[in-house]
Amino acid sequence: MTSERKFTLRQCLPLCLPALILGAVLRLCLLAAEPEGFYGSDSPSYFEAAAKVWSRNHGNMLFTEKRRWLYPLLLVPLPILPAGPARTIPLFQHLLGLATLFGIGWIAGNLTRLRSLWVPVVTVLAAISPKILWYEQEVVSEPVFLAAFVLTVALAMPPGALKDRKRLFWFLLAAAAVAATKPHGRGVWLGCVLCAIPLAGNPLKWGGKCWGALAAAALIMSTSGEKQQADWLLLSSTLPLVNLEAPALKPYRDAIRPLVLDARRQLDQFPWNEAKYKKALGDADPSKIDPVWASLASREKEFSMVCLALARGAIWEHPFWFARFTFTKIGISFADRGHYIERMDPQEFWKDQDRENSDNWSDHRRQLQLFYNIEEPQYAKLSAERRRRRNAALPFLSAVARRMVWMRDNQDPVTGKHWLTPCWPGVLALLGFLTCLAPGRFVRRAVLWLPASLCLISVHAIGDHNVQYVETVEWLGFLLIAVLLDAVVHRGLLLMNRVPREQTP
Repeated sequence: MTSERKFTLRQCLPLCLPALILGAVLRLCLLAAEPEGFYGSDSPSYFEAAAKVWSRNHGNMLFTEKRRWLYPLLLVPLPILPAGPARTIPLFQHLLGLATLFGIGWIAGNLTRLRSLWVPVVTVLAAISPKILWYEQEVVSEPVFLAAFVLTVALAMPPGALKDRKRLFWFLLAAAAVAATKPHGRGVWLGCVLCAIPLAGNPLKWGGKCWGALAAAALIMSTSGEKQQADWLLLSSTLPLVNLEAPALKPYRDAIRPLVLDARRQLDQFPWNEAKYKKALGDADPSKIDPVWASLASREKEFSMVCLALARGAIWEHPFWFARFTFTKIGISFADRGHYIERMDPQEFWKDQDRENSDNWSDHRRQLQLFYNIEEPQYAKLSAERRRRRNAALPFLSAVARRMVWMRDNQDPVTGKHWLTPCWPGVLALLGFLTCLAPGRFVRRAVLWLPASLCLISVHAIGDHNVQYVETVEWLGFLLIAVLLDAVVHRGLLLMNRVPREQTP
């Protein structure tokens, strides 16, 4: 069990089989109860490109800056399928999730000695994660992002594989696919490139194909992501730190003074309350915010420049508070249960779906017609029928969700103040992360933690907390726990074997 022999794909498959079977059963139960994917608040912007292509009024493809490239492109051909996007998308994403389990098993087998123990454990945990399972059901890019991320790390296995130029090219191409899925994939891409430099050698000798993959990633990242939104979100993340007395941009500092002073009243609680200030800062309605700021918000380029200037000044003057806000928001995201367990109950699923679609039938009617392949009266009948179904796996998934907790968000019932405490899975994952920083492992295991760390830090530095941001890195928590316990168990086995040998004459 402690052999250093080579790990092969043929060895990996039977070790992943329990997770694949259990994961398939849970996904079939969910699909039987909820055959249609959840069309959430972000779904219309992802599905917009497909709607433009198949609309009789447009007939052309358009990718918005915020939702551009890989995931919207994958949705474009789905309206012509007989089952329609509503049923096809969750089916595709659940199948992709099962394939991702095999990639996770391959990584675990290459990073642990006790493979026959840890590969099944890690993959089963990933297979039953309610968080991962739910986002395969929703029309969002998280399953594709997760699959591309796992593929990228898997291509770097076993450690040292990136010395092969062909493997390095596919690694860089997979990292570019991560960046092409979501704007915050840039952190993953940067971390992967930084990991490749010591593992693959001098970048100047990587060759034209590898540099082509880097150029493709640079082009993707330069043409995706909404800059105005990023600057506005960065200002909302630094709002209580803004200097109100500086002479530059004085009219705008005075305009947001009430918001800044209100945010400062409970400075340590700001990460929990950031969302309400974010909405106010982005409002161009003079009745809801100072008319000077409302006027600025309607001038996109100037608004972006002012937000960025105020945010940069705040970060420069208070770097430690900014770092504290960022890491607190990461902790809140790991503590956030979201609505995914409730939505695995068909009654709650369609209750929330009807609430989301009440506006969509007026604002995005053509999209919903394409998505469900039916009209609004038929949709109402569909919703009523689906509510009567039951998810057989819900009790099991609810029990898993109660125990698979990384952080706990506590609140004082009297003062209303929040504070975070780590749970045992979070503590073990952190200790596993620390073992990866040991001198002999730092470079070889950097691909395991550096891309995910840069992703989490960058997205939470700009935006507020969101459980979606941690769904795509949760599998790394399981893997880090396995790395830690593998080292402990292996050391214990060595000690047990050493004692008899030392006592034998």
